[in-house]
Amino acid sequence: MLVGDGAQLLDTRDAVDFAGAHVRGSVNVGLGGSFATWCGTVLDHRRAAVLVAEPERELEAATRLGRIGFDTVAGYLAGGMQPLDDAPQLIERIERITAQALTEQLASDEPPVLIDVRSEREWRERHVEQAVHIPLSRLVGCLDTLPAERALVVHCASDYRAAIAASLIRRAGHQDVAVLVGGLPALESARLATTAAA
Repeated sequence: MLVGDGAQLLDTRDAVDFAGAHVRGSVNVGLGGSFATWCGTVLDHRRAAVLVAEPERELEAATRLGRIGFDTVAGYLAGGMQPLDDAPQLIERIERITAQALTEQLASDEPPVLIDVRSEREWRERHVEQAVHIPLSRLVGCLDTLPAERALVVHCASDYRAAIAASLIRRAGHQDVAVLVGGLPALESARLATTAAA
């Protein structure tokens, strides 16, 4: 009801749990990372939020949102994800892909688009040669530029920002999106060539 009236769904669980099962159309910003920073960046402050959180962490999420001036929390999903066990039509999943599997896909005839959502500074220090750079801070404004016909794989330095990015991309309607497990270090371990920006 609240979402139908224009509220946005904010899932504050860890990236792994979110990928495994989440409410269709929700954005993932985990409480375990830079929660306030990224909520302030990717959420629409003009719209109320409905929270999906681990049971008994709803108040923590609402309080931390209030500290950045986001005090329009309209409610939360009581009991976390468990009440939706009998409503599979409301559930989505996001694939988590290993660096080895990604390496094989990049060498195929139809490689995915690898999107690096790290900051400008991190990109300049080193990045994978095949990657496209779209910092998470600018992703919302670039969603309509992503190729609808290509598979997308998102990475950051770990998984945290990549999970946020993948949730935003999925909410925008792009179904074929995955999160790289382990971020840039995993890619380097898989011997994908990296370079520094000029």
